Amino acid sequence: MGGRGGFEPWLLALAIGAWVGGFDVLYACQDIDFDRAHGLQSIPVRFGVPAALAISRGLHVITIVCLVALAWVTPLSTLYFAGVGLVAMLLVYEQSLVAADDLSQVKRAFDLNGYVGILYLLVLAAAIYVR
Repeated sequence: MGGRGGFEPWLLALAIGAWVGGFDVLYACQDIDFDRAHGLQSIPVRFGVPAALAISRGLHVITIVCLVALAWVTPLSTLYFAGVGLVAMLLVYEQSLVAADDLSQVKRAFDLNGYVGILYLLVLAAAIYVR
């Protein structure tokens, strides 16, 4: 097993990158005025808040697709799929807290986002060790 090449690390890296990137774009929406005032070319400045939220949601979809794909190339139990389903539900809820015309819940989404990583770690560990 060890030392062999495979898709597993790439899928996991893409999932984590898309997850963090999706939240970072969402979080950046609240800083749009600062970014504009200082000439920063953030995604919300360049594309607008509605498009930035769509980009964030798209990145979170990529996250879930990669996490599911990981189970296709790795022998993970059905417990893993249930856990990824819970992760997906948390991401959907996180995204539902923020709207283009109401960014007041970004902090709440930030707090919730911390649980996504913890939940995924616990689910993956359980799926690996409980077969």
